[in-house]
Amino acid sequence: MLSPVAASVRSARDGGKARWEGFFTGHRVWDGTRVAESAKRLLGMDTAAVARAAGEVVRPYRAQPGSAAPSLLLHTTTPLLKAFDGDLAALLSGQEPHDVTTYVEARSVYLGTPDDLTLGRTAPWAEAAALRGVPAVDIGDLDHYYLTHALLLMAEAHEERADTPLRHVIDWLRDRPDAVVRLYALDVETQIFLLWLLRRTGLSELATDANSPAVATEWNRKNHIHPTVAAARAMPAPARELPPEELLAAEQRLGRAHQRLGLTVPVLPGYTIARTGVDRDAFVTDVLDAAALLRTRYGLARAALKPADAGDGARIVGNLDLADTDRLAAEARSAHAVGDDHLLEAWVTFLTVSLGDEEAGPGAPETGSPETGPGSPAARRVPVVPSGHIRHGQVAEGLTLQMLDGYSWRGNDYVDEAGWTALGLPPDAYRTVRAALESVRAAFQGPESIADGSHGGLVTGGIDFAVGRLGGAFGDRLLVGAIDFNLSAHGAESLRTFRDRAREQGVDEPYAATRVFLPPADRTLHQMAATARSMAAPGALLEAVACVPRRWGMVAATGAEPTVAAARAEALVAALTAPGPRPRSTEPRP
Repeated sequence: MLSPVAASVRSARDGGKARWEGFFTGHRVWDGTRVAESAKRLLGMDTAAVARAAGEVVRPYRAQPGSAAPSLLLHTTTPLLKAFDGDLAALLSGQEPHDVTTYVEARSVYLGTPDDLTLGRTAPWAEAAALRGVPAVDIGDLDHYYLTHALLLMAEAHEERADTPLRHVIDWLRDRPDAVVRLYALDVETQIFLLWLLRRTGLSELATDANSPAVATEWNRKNHIHPTVAAARAMPAPARELPPEELLAAEQRLGRAHQRLGLTVPVLPGYTIARTGVDRDAFVTDVLDAAALLRTRYGLARAALKPADAGDGARIVGNLDLADTDRLAAEARSAHAVGDDHLLEAWVTFLTVSLGDEEAGPGAPETGSPETGPGSPAARRVPVVPSGHIRHGQVAEGLTLQMLDGYSWRGNDYVDEAGWTALGLPPDAYRTVRAALESVRAAFQGPESIADGSHGGLVTGGIDFAVGRLGGAFGDRLLVGAIDFNLSAHGAESLRTFRDRAREQGVDEPYAATRVFLPPADRTLHQMAATARSMAAPGALLEAVACVPRRWGMVAATGAEPTVAAARAEALVAALTAPGPRPRSTEPRP
């Protein structure tokens, strides 16, 4: 049984207090001043100089077929996505937190091999490394929520001639100059650490599988999808009288992605509410103005208020009545306190599909409550929320259907066009998403991206889409729109790695599914792996990816059809969460 850190109390910005319990790290988080101080101590640079230096010597790596460069696995969630804020907000609201930092560390080991090296410190990460035979360096610091903050503190100690575990990392890299550093995101903290490693190893450059600093810091968010409220209000009067689809296209051309990259992809109606340098009253006014624009321009009645910098559905407030100005103002005041830009985006009635044996065909109304977001595990049908991915700088094959619990991601189901249409889903929607992915890839290769500083910097990422109906001026028409840009490492890479391994093992089944669930407190990855092996049908592959007891687990399964893969993954989850004796494993304990 894996033991979390000791319980403690964490104070929030508004003075509230939360009991920090069941986590595998503490809640210490650096602010920007402390990060800048570390850059000065380790590199003699300010953070602006760090970004410039990283852009020169930290280069994106695009794996070629058959290539097998050794990897340094350095996955940690990033302050850019406010993962800590999301976990703390969940505690304060009485919801179950995800312990994002621990599950990102733990699941990253699945990407590794015995030829690689993984860095971490949590018990689930250590168990995964021992189970998979991936050499590991345990840095030991469980006080800090973000692994990068712990690494920077240890690097400072190393500079003071302390004997730290980083000595092994430096020696490993020095002996393997062709190694690739596999990252979750190339944020400023990671840039500082990598530049310090370069100095210590004497290498001239480092290759990473992450996006360039410009992409990682400027484009890994949602505030470029829609125009600002001010830009939308300033549209010429004739443009406001266009048919809804044309008006939506005209508004998107006012957004940052089009203005700076020339990017055009299908979107939903929505507006960006800027937060930086904006006081609370002005922020609230912008939210109310955005609501008025959605009502008057598109005849819409409901919307979602979404943070621009959060991941995994954190802090989304959905199904807001656009006429309820008191509720909108209250939510805007709460959003302003967190500190990032927000979007007010049209609420979607998602197309739904069954991945089980249900007799009803596709396109039935969503059966989950709108108040819980687009779908839940209890619903027999799932919303059609496809994701496409950039992998090694190219658009990856197929799409994945996201499984959602409220707004939180709970797994993926791989589909190609044949699998998509076999589920009864409209082929045009599939092709629209695929074309949009190619547009995103091309935008970061185009001439505008040179001036933007992001040229060639997109190596990895996922873009989520909604397929559904809005009503209002759009009537009953089915729309496809990009709703999230996750331009960093992402959970669907576990699914794609699983498919790679299935092929390597001679498994012919083309489809695969992952499921995320809450493992019982006494569950371990060794037990999960033993159960997966015992349930695998001949010619199929079932695997346990990661286990963070009480917080986060993932399993994966192949199938001859998408429905078969989904059913196997869900059956494995059911077995792993059923009450009763836990399966025994002969694997060594970490």
